Amino acid sequence: MSARGVRVEDLRRFVFVSDPQVSPDGGRVAFVHTRIDYAGDRYVKHIWMWDRETGRVEQFTYGSGSDSYPRWSPDGRWLLFLSSKRQPEKKKAQLWVIPTSGGEARLVADVEDGVMTPMWASDSKRILFLSRVWTGEKPKSDVKVVRRLKYKLNGVGLFPGKRPHLYTVKVGGRPRQLTEGEFDVDVAKWSPDGRRIALITSMAEDADLTFIRDIYLMPARGGEPERLTQGKHVITDLSWAPGGGELAFLGHDYHRRTATNTDIWVMPADGGTPLNLTESFDRSVGMGVGSDLRVATPPPGAVWAPDGSALYFIAADIPTSNIYRVDRQTGEVEEITRGKTVDGFSLSADGAVVAFNAMDATHPAELWIRDHEGERRVTDFNDRLLKKLKLSTPEHFTFTNELGMEVDGWVMKPVDFEPGRKYPAILEVHGGPRGVYGDAIYHEFHLLTAEGYVVLYTNPRGSGGYGEEYAASIIGNWGVVDYPDLMAFVDAALERFSFIDSERLGVTGGSYGGYMTNWIVTHTDRFKAAVAQRSTCNRYSFHGVSDIGYSHGAATNDGVPWKDEEKLLRQSPLRYVGNARTPTLLIHSENDLRCPMSQAEEFFVALKKVGVETELVRFPGENHELSRSGKPKHREERLRHILRWFDRHLK
Repeated sequence: MSARGVRVEDLRRFVFVSDPQVSPDGGRVAFVHTRIDYAGDRYVKHIWMWDRETGRVEQFTYGSGSDSYPRWSPDGRWLLFLSSKRQPEKKKAQLWVIPTSGGEARLVADVEDGVMTPMWASDSKRILFLSRVWTGEKPKSDVKVVRRLKYKLNGVGLFPGKRPHLYTVKVGGRPRQLTEGEFDVDVAKWSPDGRRIALITSMAEDADLTFIRDIYLMPARGGEPERLTQGKHVITDLSWAPGGGELAFLGHDYHRRTATNTDIWVMPADGGTPLNLTESFDRSVGMGVGSDLRVATPPPGAVWAPDGSALYFIAADIPTSNIYRVDRQTGEVEEITRGKTVDGFSLSADGAVVAFNAMDATHPAELWIRDHEGERRVTDFNDRLLKKLKLSTPEHFTFTNELGMEVDGWVMKPVDFEPGRKYPAILEVHGGPRGVYGDAIYHEFHLLTAEGYVVLYTNPRGSGGYGEEYAASIIGNWGVVDYPDLMAFVDAALERFSFIDSERLGVTGGSYGGYMTNWIVTHTDRFKAAVAQRSTCNRYSFHGVSDIGYSHGAATNDGVPWKDEEKLLRQSPLRYVGNARTPTLLIHSENDLRCPMSQAEEFFVALKKVGVETELVRFPGENHELSRSGKPKHREERLRHILRWFDRHLK
């Protein structure tokens, strides 16, 4: 049977490998295996195991559960995991443990708002975790009283009156809440001896108005947290050195606002001046490369080598994201993996085995191992499907932007490309704006090439993966520096590739990419069709309606509505909608709290009023993550709407 192009319904045939966790002895790797149950319109997740001695890959958890987040106990006897469907009446993920030798899973913690980020203590008996709890009296009605700015979050919903706090539980015991009060615990980690807990929070009254967070220490049995840091850093994660004498944290000092590189800092565990270990490494620690064919792996953060001599981390450096190692004493950074896009990783107790999941532009993520035998892929869940598919391999090229900078770009030819023919082309714009395009697979891109389109994509100013200055150049300059880069990229592609039909160009993107799609159609008519997904159009109103808008405005658009009206409107496509001529489809999710539905509604009404052909497609029950983790049937319908619009106007 000959290979064929990718179809919409192939989405349901892929397998997603995520969250690889190597056992302490390095002998096995637990990971999350996800497939789509199209009839049930859901994702089926179970824990699978790879055995290093036999090379066998086998399913480890069964049943109707949606099982994720596997973590080995330090003695290797137990595996904890989260599951949200083992109790049909529950909607939130609860905490379970199962013997690693096999057997029945046991429910360890069942709390009202579910369990987040569980972690074993060194004694393999205690587990700490986070959960949202009521900080005052639980309301007696469904009326929501909002008293703080941070009361909603995309993908979570509304939670006024609740804050994440710290719990511990013994296997076989009852959960015990350790922290309480009007503050959020963002991250918590046991000390190596299990006697203390380090946590990240802000106890300031104005915590919702700032990105600044501090590290606190508290006894594992409970007590008053003691602040270690001095309110100078944006801190997102932490980890203890093996001996317990130092703490590492991921963060920055906000000197370039949200474009500041996240670095690895180390400090004495009892307090002291933090040292920036990765200051000379001009990439943001923890950043990855975009894809719509993955199940997200929880970020590993900064992982200490067993002897404390170095820390391992992931960072994006165009075109890939790989595992790096930074020397604790010298700050020298070494690339550990190369030529792959790595999502997550873990180390064995002696550091001799590294397990990671990685993809490229024509292969979804699979499980990889690095040990004394070398580096190798050990799963092949998607190979059978890939053999049936004819995929377009992206061709890399560079162009020069208006500043004379050389920037990366890619072109994907139609799968049945014929020399001498002219083809319509689609410009894809990533989200962020600090997102990254590179060597990672997009089902959407391969679907477009299978349908006879050329696909073009690049990383304009504001993108990640090129360094801090490149990312920061867009602050207060949305549309000013990025739009010229995108147009220069399209010009370069048209000059280089004669098979692109300049009269049949389309543009699409999601989130910031949706914003930029709206910007493009209000600043040029060179594109004959546009699809703006989960977009924004009004940076003035965005400030008050997005879950992050109140902090986003000053951090990215360099302004707030009550004193920077002109600056925010100048960066808003809505202001320029009178120039629009391009037929524009708006795709939006009704539960999107990141780029709320009102943004699409504003632009839809404006386009209608000025006479532009437009439609608004609304997806009920979906949030900002529709294209990546929405209900399978909705994801497929979204792709069909994109094809319908481009086919109508470009073919």
